[in-house]
Amino acid sequence: MQKETSNLESSVRERRRNLRRRDALEILLKARDGLIAEMAEEIRLRKDALIDSSGDHNVLGFEFQEIEDRYTARLQSLNSILENLEYRRPRLAHRIETLSSTRESLKKDLNDLICRFDQWDLVDVNVSEMTDSTLLAVVSFTADDYGE
Repeated sequence: MQKETSNLESSVRERRRNLRRRDALEILLKARDGLIAEMAEEIRLRKDALIDSSGDHNVLGFEFQEIEDRYTARLQSLNSILENLEYRRPRLAHRIETLSSTRESLKKDLNDLICRFDQWDLVDVNVSEMTDSTLLAVVSFTADDYGE
């Protein structure tokens, strides 16, 4: 009975934590949208100075630097906080690939296959002889899948 109560309390705490996280996300998303709208309006108002390529008033000039200084640090900070609040546990994804090759080309073929899956972690490679000249390679990969 005590274990059931403990599990229930843990579940309630987790749900409350998720609700607070979701509320914070909504607030910060609105703040970021407001900051982006403010920056867009300032860019729109300074359009002529930003587009003018003569003198110091081009995209790399004072007008751009002023906008960059005013907004980029705050946007980066907001995005970093949002990324931490949006953290989700990954689901482990598995993938098995088979490759038919010969002794002479096995190294190149395996390298090519592994390069195609460079975002995946290599788990295992198992090579078996199929015929006198043909080899079968079974390659397993794993990766964290966060879904979208």
